[in-house]
Amino acid sequence: MPKRRKIVSIKDVAKRAGVSLSTVSFAMNNPDRVAINTRRNVLRIARELEYSRVKKHGKRGYIGIVTDDYYNFLFGEFYNWVIFGILEELKARGINILVESTGKDPEYFPRMITKNLVDGVLFIGKSSLDLTYISQQKGIPILLVGHPMSEGELHTIVTDGRSGAFQAINHLIDLGHKKIALITGEPMYDPITAERVEGYRFALNKAGIEERKEYLIQADFGKPETAINATKQLLALSDPPTAIFCASDSLAYRAYQAITAQGLKIPQDISIVGFDDITAPDYAALPRPELTTVHVDRRMMGKKSVEILFDLIQNQAKAAYRYTLPVQLAIKGSTAKPHG
Repeated sequence: MPKRRKIVSIKDVAKRAGVSLSTVSFAMNNPDRVAINTRRNVLRIARELEYSRVKKHGKRGYIGIVTDDYYNFLFGEFYNWVIFGILEELKARGINILVESTGKDPEYFPRMITKNLVDGVLFIGKSSLDLTYISQQKGIPILLVGHPMSEGELHTIVTDGRSGAFQAINHLIDLGHKKIALITGEPMYDPITAERVEGYRFALNKAGIEERKEYLIQADFGKPETAINATKQLLALSDPPTAIFCASDSLAYRAYQAITAQGLKIPQDISIVGFDDITAPDYAALPRPELTTVHVDRRMMGKKSVEILFDLIQNQAKAAYRYTLPVQLAIKGSTAKPHG
């Protein structure tokens, strides 16, 4: 007969952490009132011991949206249409909304979570492990939107970065390119970057093309202008690439700037592919030629996020799963056969 797992109590957490019961309670319920290092230690130990004291609370009638910054929420080139889809779907369901920003501060804990003011939370972009853990302990269903966490298994909705990258690189290979570079927007250990690099490598490997380390370079999604220097580095190589795949359209449009500044033409001299299919507002014009990119239905991503969250609210015992939004390459004018 299998041995039953010991139920971990708050006393067990306090004993292991070497703190009082009240400190553990504050770390869970009022994290702002506990010193940072103490709180981190208590929450880490609670996770290691698999401590769970999930609360049940009545229906609040509110859904929370937590974002890493308000600018990303309102004007972010990727998340603006995701947010539109979320708000549209919540309005159709007659649901009230609370919005808070962590301001990119991993030590900030939104009041909607610490005070149990919402029935569920959508985390837009990156979030912290401690914050998501406290949400779980309070029995608040959560969904990570757009960016998974490598530290734990949580409900997540993301775009299919692996497939998108594979489609992009395969398209370039079909055109005859063998010298294909990749500009990422995060370090290699980041889940989003890791998937796109995996798709890139798989396409190269499938075509029998050897990967070149100098063709893999990092920029910053949050500072897309960094793609200008990244592109300059690639063009300055003794054997520069004939095509560049950028992990986002924001990076790709900065690559345009670097390429044209050197008197080169797209796609005659070098091909460019982006990711996200970001369109400009009616009063603004995107660079020409139009960017070949991986199309992401961001509005649908927002709508699907709400649908998944409500399913989690009704079925809180569900095991963590990841919903992958399909993507499709949109071939436009920035890719062509390699010069010569």
